[in-house]
Amino acid sequence: MTEKRAVVLQPARIGLAEERRQDWVVNAAEGTTIQDVLDPGYWAYTCDRMSPYDHIDVRLETGEWTAELLVLAVERTWARVHMLHYYELVKPETLPALPVKYDIQWKGPQRKHVVIRLSDGEPVQEGFGQKAEAVAWLQNYERVTS
Repeated sequence: MTEKRAVVLQPARIGLAEERRQDWVVNAAEGTTIQDVLDPGYWAYTCDRMSPYDHIDVRLETGEWTAELLVLAVERTWARVHMLHYYELVKPETLPALPVKYDIQWKGPQRKHVVIRLSDGEPVQEGFGQKAEAVAWLQNYERVTS
């Protein structure tokens, strides 16, 4: 008969998460893919602040997807990460063509999607959470002002 092992966790081996690792949040630029953030070179300018076992929440600023990553290894110009979870939140939409005089650009979490007049580069309207909302507003704007 085999004796039961008495394994006991030593106090030095446990600690609060905030003392043992860092949790990072990344607002990835529009157009960034999950494959981009899994590439070690993506982290070249920020990896000097990271350590193995850090957690990274990456969210695409357009709200299309989010991912939870675990830092596995870090060097001076790269970080190898492992994807723990990936969530596709919004399917990219097939939107109607925009009038040639305008463009819609993502300008970050404060300004959000912005309708821009191409002739002078001036914003016409901003604050749309989804690109489809900006397109609908622009279609109505064109109908009213034409």
